[in-house]
Amino acid sequence: MMRKRDKLTTVGWTATALALALVAGACSDATEPDALDSAINYDMAVLAADATLEDVALWSLPFGFGPVPAPGAPGGHDFPKTREKTREVTFYDAAGTEQTAYDSLTTDVIHILHNVEGEVTRDGWTVLVERERDKTVSGLAGTETHRTWNGTGSEHVSRSGFTLEGKERSYDALGAFTHTDVVVPIPGSVPRYPVSGTITRALTVTLTGPNSTRTRTVDVVITFDGTSTATAVVNGVTRQIDLTARDGRFPLR
Repeated sequence: MMRKRDKLTTVGWTATALALALVAGACSDATEPDALDSAINYDMAVLAADATLEDVALWSLPFGFGPVPAPGAPGGHDFPKTREKTREVTFYDAAGTEQTAYDSLTTDVIHILHNVEGEVTRDGWTVLVERERDKTVSGLAGTETHRTWNGTGSEHVSRSGFTLEGKERSYDALGAFTHTDVVVPIPGSVPRYPVSGTITRALTVTLTGPNSTRTRTVDVVITFDGTSTATAVVNGVTRQIDLTARDGRFPLR
């Protein structure tokens, strides 16, 4: 199999919305389970919203497979300050035959491996992010109006912080996600938001404090309907993701 691969390291990036408020930052070790669960669920809603903005940025950009920044800048719209990205792509025509290069008329499916890792900062918070995607985009051949994205991926977000009492805590979120039939208008369309499809995420969150380690699981289902707001159901609680949120802006409505 012939693949085209480019590895990119960029600087001078202002991250979009990963404003993970460290749950322990507002709680002591005596935090009640319900309050702790609620705080973790809220933080994971913000994490999922940030990752969704990253996806929407990728989906809305034209394809470019030369020695230029890859589509899908992590954290949303801009490129990372201390972030490394790798991308590997394979092209197929409508018959499923692999192509040696992208052709705007005959390429129908692209398989993309896209990895990002590094540091994200927003509103004084700093987190480390690792995210890997294995995805396909289809419906590209000929005169297209929409594209369909499917795929899977994994992520790891970690940070350290302090409680109000000055005790140090570390915070890890490990997760897996699936994109299912996300239909997106072609770049340049107005509006440009996904018209249908879902993203599901399953996260395991571990808080390590001075006296204990606690683990929680969080399930997130995100749906699109063509508007500038996506619906996220986080452990049964419904929240709205602002797909118009720019860099440094809070991603939930």
